[in-house]
Amino acid sequence: MEHILGAITVFLFMLLLIFSSIILNERRKRVQLLKKLRGKNKEEKQPPIDRSKLLARALSLIKEGIVVMDPYGRIMFTNRFARELLGIDKNDTGKFFYQAIKDFDIVSMINEAFNESYKVWQEKKIKDRFVQVIFGSDLDEKVLLLIDQTPIKKYENLKKDFIANASHELKTPLAAMKLSLETLEEICKENPNATKYILKAQERVNYMEQLIEDLITLSLLETTNLTIRLQKIKILPIVEEILNNVSEVISQKKIQVSIKIPEDATICADEKLIHAILKNLIDNAIKYNRECGTIEILFKRLKNEDEIKICDSGYGIPKSHIPFIFERFYRVERSRSRKSGGTGLGLSIVKLATEKLGGKIEVESQEGKGTCFSVYLPKRCDIITSDF
Repeated sequence: MEHILGAITVFLFMLLLIFSSIILNERRKRVQLLKKLRGKNKEEKQPPIDRSKLLARALSLIKEGIVVMDPYGRIMFTNRFARELLGIDKNDTGKFFYQAIKDFDIVSMINEAFNESYKVWQEKKIKDRFVQVIFGSDLDEKVLLLIDQTPIKKYENLKKDFIANASHELKTPLAAMKLSLETLEEICKENPNATKYILKAQERVNYMEQLIEDLITLSLLETTNLTIRLQKIKILPIVEEILNNVSEVISQKKIQVSIKIPEDATICADEKLIHAILKNLIDNAIKYNRECGTIEILFKRLKNEDEIKICDSGYGIPKSHIPFIFERFYRVERSRSRKSGGTGLGLSIVKLATEKLGGKIEVESQEGKGTCFSVYLPKRCDIITSDF
């Protein structure tokens, strides 16, 4: 019995030694493998990423020009688009902006705004591109930003050309239709039903004719080579002429018109543009007025500008609509606008023509009580060539 117990003890001891040896061997292998992995990681470890270089590469790919200067005007960074537009060399870093930038107009703009915190120039043509120029400044650096607007400009020009060409092409067939309808009206005088439909067709042709005229006017106002000739113009004869042309509609609606303009009142404007402004405002005052309503046309001479005000006692414009009424084809109430024959372009023409004259337009309206449009024109007479 004692021999058997001794043998078992020896056997268990041997098993323990074997297992201990296996465990130690495996542990040694793991330690060696871990050391190899650590050494490999050290060998494969890459240098730290230069974030400034990465940012510079990213900025060189964008289609906006960026020029960063220190507080004294020395160039610290330029991207590729800015260098191409302004003729800056890669080695010009550290030079003053007036030494590196080859475009004299841009240098003048920076000089003008150098001590300002923020300045925006709407549009500048540099080489073959139209760019918006923005200059920002703070305590640490000054930044010149050039935003490429060439695609937008091309789209706008295509749109203007299309509108102008389509409008001119439509005028000829409309004139033929109008003549044919007038002939039919003469032939069908004794047929009331035929006359009724002919009159409806004439109304739509007249509407289309007015729409085309408005589109052509807008196209002319937006052209880049429009020359505006300012001269002293008597305002009263223009107002009387416009009212005389719409006297029939005024009589039908029984509208009372009050004119408070001195006979010798003059403004400094282009005759065609001021006629378009007054015609559209007076037309609106009639179209959107009530039966037996009133229209008041006033002139006031202010310190630096002249004011022309046209007020009506019509339906008024809700406050939520006022910010949008100068947009093209915008109508406060579409059904009422169509019934009155409005094209939705009159106020767009008024705003654009007023801006071309260097003035501004304001509107005051109370829903259910009426609307007042005030046109302010500066007191100056010279020749303006539009850059828009």
